[in-house]
Amino acid sequence: MKRAKLKEGNEKMKKTMERISLLSLSLMLISSFSITAGLPAMKAYFSQFGYSAGQVELLVSLPAFAVVAMLFLNSLIERWMSERQMIVAGLLLFSTSGLVPLVVQDYPLIFLSRFLFGLGTGMINAKAISIISERYSGNDKTRMLGYRGSAEVVGSAILTFIVGQLLPLGWPAIFAVYGGGYLILLLYILFVPYPKGKKQASLKEKKKGSARLRSPQWRFSLMLAVIAGIIICFNSIISLRVPDIIVDARMGTATTAGTVLSLMQLTGIVAGVGFASLTHVFKKNLLMIMCFGFGLALALIGLSGQLWSLVLGTLLAGFTYSTGVTSIFYHLSEKIPTNLLNLATSLVLIGCNLGSAVSSFFIQLVTPLAPSNHLLFVLIGALMLLTGVFASQLLARTK
Repeated sequence: MKRAKLKEGNEKMKKTMERISLLSLSLMLISSFSITAGLPAMKAYFSQFGYSAGQVELLVSLPAFAVVAMLFLNSLIERWMSERQMIVAGLLLFSTSGLVPLVVQDYPLIFLSRFLFGLGTGMINAKAISIISERYSGNDKTRMLGYRGSAEVVGSAILTFIVGQLLPLGWPAIFAVYGGGYLILLLYILFVPYPKGKKQASLKEKKKGSARLRSPQWRFSLMLAVIAGIIICFNSIISLRVPDIIVDARMGTATTAGTVLSLMQLTGIVAGVGFASLTHVFKKNLLMIMCFGFGLALALIGLSGQLWSLVLGTLLAGFTYSTGVTSIFYHLSEKIPTNLLNLATSLVLIGCNLGSAVSSFFIQLVTPLAPSNHLLFVLIGALMLLTGVFASQLLARTK
C-alpha cells in the first residue's frame, strides 16, 4: 500500500513538473521588449556614435522580424529536426545571443545578436503554444492555455522588473536577464517526456500526414492573425513610449517606468488564472470585450496627466491585452483540427510578431496625425475599438 501511494505521489509530481516545464517555455517568449526601460540610456549612449533614437528602438523590435522569418522556415526545419531538438536548439540560440550586449557594446554586433535572438525565439514560439493543445484536451486544455498566457506575461514582468533594478549598473547589464533561458532549457530536458517506439512514430506520422488548411480555415486563421498583430503592435507601443511619457512629464525615473511596465505585465497572472471562467461566461464575446477594454486603456494612458492615472491605464491594458491574445489562441484551438494546429498557430504568430516588428515604424507613420505621445495613444485607442467590432463580426460568422 505504501509503495502504491509512493508511486502515485511520484507520478503526480512528474506530471506537475511536466506542466511547469511546458509553461516555462512561454516565460521568455515576449522578453524582447523587457529591456525598454533602458531605452533612454541606450539612446543617450548610441547618439554619441551618430545613431538615431529610431535606430536604437529598432533593436527592441528587430527580433520580431527574425521570429517571422523563422516561423516561415519552421516547416522546412521540422523535416530534419524533431520537436525536442528544435526547442533545445532554440533555447540555446536565444540565451547565448541574448547575452551578447552584456559584453559587446558595438551597434552592428548588437544588431546581429538581436536578430539571432529572434531566430531562437522563433524556433520555440509556435511549439510552446501548440504543444499544450496536443498534450491536453477539454477544460484541462483551456486552463493550461490560460496559465500559458500568464506564464508569458509573468516572465516578461519579472524580466522587466529585474531590468529596472539592473539599470543603475549601466544599460549593458540589463541583458543579463536572458541567461534565464538556460534554466528553462534544463527544466525542459529533465521533465518533458516524449513517447518512444510506436507512439513516437505515430506522432511523426501525424505531423507528416497533416493536410493543408482549407480555404475557410485559412481565412479564419489569417483574420485572427490580423487581430493579434494589431493588439501586439499597440501593446508594444506602450512598452516603447510609456518610459518616455514618465520621464518627460517628470512623473518618475527610468526605474519608475520599469516598475510600471512590470506591474502591467503582472496583471497577466490574474488574466490567465481567470481565463477559463471568463471564457465560460462571455464565450464568443470575450475577445470583443477585451478589445474594447484595451482600447479604453490606451486612451486613458494618452489622457493621463499624473502617475496614478497612467498606472491605472497600464494595469487595465495588461489585463485586457493578455486575455485578448489568449482568447485568440483558444478560438484557434477550438476551430482548427489538431493535426493542422501547429500550422495555424504559426500563421497567427507571424501576425503577432509582424505587429511587434512594425510598432516603431507605425509610430513614425502616424506622427503627422499624432505628433505627441498623448495623441498617439488616443488614436490607437480608437483603432482598437474598431478592431473589437471586427473581431465580433468574425466570430459571429464562424461556425
